[in-house]
Formats: sequence, C-alpha cells, structure tokens
Amino acid sequence: MDNDSFILTDQIIFDPKPEAVPYQYRLSYKIALTCLILGMACGKGGCSLSKLHLISVSMYSEKEMKNLLNYVNRKPDTYLVLRYDPTINKTVDFMLVENILFQQGNGLFRLTKSGRKFLNKIKKDKELLKNEKDFLNQLSNGLTEDLIESIKKSLLG
Repeated sequence: MDNDSFILTDQIIFDPKPEAVPYQYRLSYKIALTCLILGMACGKGGCSLSKLHLISVSMYSEKEMKNLLNYVNRKPDTYLVLRYDPTINKTVDFMLVENILFQQGNGLFRLTKSGRKFLNKIKKDKELLKNEKDFLNQLSNGLTEDLIESIKKSLLG
C-alpha cells in the first residue's frame, strides 16, 4: 500500500484520487474574471463586492447572463436574485494580498497598476475568455451601484 492510502477499517481503504476542479472554481479563472469585471463593467469609480458577486454568479449560465442583461435593460417581468459565492470573497482576498486590486476609502474595489497590466494581457488575447468578454461588453456600465443598492433594498423589504 502506498503512503497516500488510509486504512479506515480492516475492509475499507481510502485511496485519494485527484479530481478535476470545474473551471469556474479555479482561482486562475476567478482572478481573470474579476479583472475583466472590474475593467469592463465597473467604470473608473470602482466596484462593490455585491456587484462582483452579482456579475460573477450570473456568468455561470447563459440563462443567468441573459436575465441580468434583461434586468439592466429594464425588460418587463425580469427579476434578480442576489446570490453570494464564497469563492469570490476568497478571490478578492487573494487579489488584495497579491496587489492586483485595492479597496478604496468608499469600500469599492479597483485594479492596481499590475492588475490593469494583467487585464490588458487578457483583453489582447481574442480567444481567451471570449464569451465572458462578449457578455461584459454587452453589460458595460449598465449595472450601476445605485441599481445594486435598489436590488439589495428590495430584498430586505
């Protein structure tokens, strides 16, 4: 028996195997996506953590992306559910430590100089994160912080 195996009982041996991590949970993807969101959908003023969550979570499916665009464009009978993904918080923490982004005095996040350089590299590659870039181009600055605040207030009642 190799060193990585664990004997749980006389009959059960646990032998861990590497598992593929879905791309949307990989730190490298989350960092690149967060840079794109900050650079393409947050304007010069920065981006709240709630906005990062709303955009990131909506990018998990075509249906959710379309729903967010419909909501921003004020299509009738469109509503949003503000969901929080703990991997986004961890990504932001990592990006803060690595000096890819910083938090302003007003609480909004912005890319640092090195974050902007990374963003420019991602944007130059026309095939890299193409669907994400297309979506963020459509979204642009349509999802404002005021709209985020109104969504949060409507959820609180």
